[in-house]
Amino acid sequence: MCDPWTIAGIVLTGASTVTNTIAQSKVNKARDQALAAERIRQQGYDQEAGALNTQSQDRFGDFENEQDQRATKLGDYFAAQKIEQGNEDTQAVLEQNTAPTSSNLTVREEAKQRGNATNFANKQGAALGNLRAFGDLLGEKSMQNARDFGAIGQIGGFKRGSSSIVPLELEEANKAGNGLKLFGDILGLGGGLAVSKGLSAGHATNFYPKAPTAPTLNWQGPTQLKAGLYSLYNKPGLY
Repeated sequence: MCDPWTIAGIVLTGASTVTNTIAQSKVNKARDQALAAERIRQQGYDQEAGALNTQSQDRFGDFENEQDQRATKLGDYFAAQKIEQGNEDTQAVLEQNTAPTSSNLTVREEAKQRGNATNFANKQGAALGNLRAFGDLLGEKSMQNARDFGAIGQIGGFKRGSSSIVPLELEEANKAGNGLKLFGDILGLGGGLAVSKGLSAGHATNFYPKAPTAPTLNWQGPTQLKAGLYSLYNKPGLY
């Protein structure tokens, strides 16, 4: 049967093992949480960058139709500018005419010339709009894409910065079970001392028994022989 010291040492050692196991479990959980948080951050950055990249590609998906719309818009603008300028020139000529006429022939001729000028201006405006549309639309989309690419570069910087702090987070996670580890170490130390104490006590009891006593003789023979045998049996160092 084990002595109380040995039993206490075994119990403390077992408690130390359980405590250290719980502490390591806390550390593993904290590390897993840190890595999971980093994965979520990286996935979020990847989604943002992917959305910007898709947006940049989609800008050129309907480029031809957008170019036609831009050409029409620019053509109307340039035509309006030429017509306005032509009207101003015509008005200046009329104002310089000291003898204006209101004959039907003159009015019809003036209207005809104004119509011809308007048609010419419209054609010139449309041609100029077609000429300018491609470069104008491409320049606008290229500027927008440049902003998107700059944002993607910033996201890449965020990704690298997030990755750089993961070792620090893991190092902090390793401290999650420090309190339990310390308690477990104390229990282990106490268990070791108790077992050592128990083994020492058991060793002194079991391995160093008391010296046996000489047997008792019930002698019925001569008195002198009996005395000699007693002397022999009780001789020091015999047992």
